[in-house]
Amino acid sequence: MFKKSLLSKKGNYFLIIIINIFIIVLSISSLAMSENIQSNINVRNYIENKFSSAIFYLYFDSMDILDEEEKEFIDLLSRQKQERQIFYGKKVYEEGFNIELLDKLRKEVEEQEKQRIAEIDETSIETTELPIPTLPSMKFWEKMYARMVSMQKVITTTDYNRFSICGVDPARTERVVKRVKNYFDWCNQWTKEGEKLEKLAGEALRDGNLYLARGLYHSAAGCYHIGSFINYYDIEEKIEAQGRARQCYQKAIALYEEQERPIRIEIPFREVEIPGYLLLTSQPDQPLIIFVNVLNNIKEVENHFYAQDFVKAGFNVFSFDGPGQGELRQHMNLIPDYEKAIHTIIDWFEINNEFNIDIERIGVIGISFGGFFSIKAAATDPRIDCVISNGGFAYFPALSHLKKLNIATKRSVYYMTGYHSMKEVSEYFGHLDIKICPPLSRPMLIIQGGKDRTVPPKHAYYFMDWATGEDKELLYIEEANHCCQDHFDLITPYTIDWFSSYLL
Repeated sequence: MFKKSLLSKKGNYFLIIIINIFIIVLSISSLAMSENIQSNINVRNYIENKFSSAIFYLYFDSMDILDEEEKEFIDLLSRQKQERQIFYGKKVYEEGFNIELLDKLRKEVEEQEKQRIAEIDETSIETTELPIPTLPSMKFWEKMYARMVSMQKVITTTDYNRFSICGVDPARTERVVKRVKNYFDWCNQWTKEGEKLEKLAGEALRDGNLYLARGLYHSAAGCYHIGSFINYYDIEEKIEAQGRARQCYQKAIALYEEQERPIRIEIPFREVEIPGYLLLTSQPDQPLIIFVNVLNNIKEVENHFYAQDFVKAGFNVFSFDGPGQGELRQHMNLIPDYEKAIHTIIDWFEINNEFNIDIERIGVIGISFGGFFSIKAAATDPRIDCVISNGGFAYFPALSHLKKLNIATKRSVYYMTGYHSMKEVSEYFGHLDIKICPPLSRPMLIIQGGKDRTVPPKHAYYFMDWATGEDKELLYIEEANHCCQDHFDLITPYTIDWFSSYLL
């Protein structure tokens, strides 16, 4: 009896073990079936409540049963802004889903995360100001010439033309120039004129004459800028005048209707921020043109008025101060890879496109100093569809040429770079040469004046020899000077027509 009972108990144990094993196997099978069912989820069920519009059922219908990569794509996209959702939705609808599309979205999300971390606190970006730059002392003969020179004789018709693009009437320019005693009195007299206009603008504003006030603030900004941009004898005075130009510009644009008001944008770049203004056309989904500054220009004055015809023609325009220029000069000197700033601007607009801009259509234009870096930016970034250089060098000039530049141009280079001799500048920037870059096959327009002494015509032909695209063009005006400043009534509409043929 004892043995039989023992055997019976053993049999019960074996039975219990077999039942437990059966339950575990059944559970595992059920789990596997459940996971298989979940992995075979239909796209229509998966995107339910993830997007605000039913159009995404149509966009993603071709995906049908989702795999893990497709689910990751939808999850990431559901957290993006609506315009990016629509952008990617249309891509899937037109081309189908692919891993390249997921990789592109992943990169956008990564960039957004980096920016989000940077923006937690504005002070997270180091914006330590550079010390006020010191320039090499002027030679004795340079000082003598500067004190004796008549600015009325130095300032040419071309300069008057440029000053008018700053929003300053030629008659006002003539009155101010007559008051200037010599080169060292230049910024002082223009500052006084700016102060007078700024005061009149304040009075007009108090009287409710908003349009008048806006125009006067723009003119005041122009006066401060004109006074500052050839002032390389008193840097503190120069910086102060630039600051007042920015303040007047901000007062002016505050008086625009909201839909016409330039939008202030700051773009993180190498521990600083690129400051710029976006001017929007009235039509949605239009291309973006990026303006690259002249050596001694600031974004608030010449570029503002230059952009107006582009905006009317249907382009969105972004103008900025790059390294060594305007507002950013206080935080960063000129750099030999300036084109990276242009690339960073495009990166930013791809991620932060809340402005109804067609970011798939981009043009870049640079004038003088900005011409080289515009072309180099296009050569190294296929997102730029077409590019213009007006009076830009194609390679860094030889030291012998640099030494022949006029005093003001030389000192402007010292100011932007932080160097004190052309030899130092040449050693630092001398490796710049467009032929180091892959030849450009996309549309390129080179504008060149035959009488340009700053950037000789051979640079234009160097560009043309380097580029390989069928749509490369040279607009050469034999009697024109640097950047064809004396032919802007021709250059500006031609430039707009050229961009229109490739972007609109």
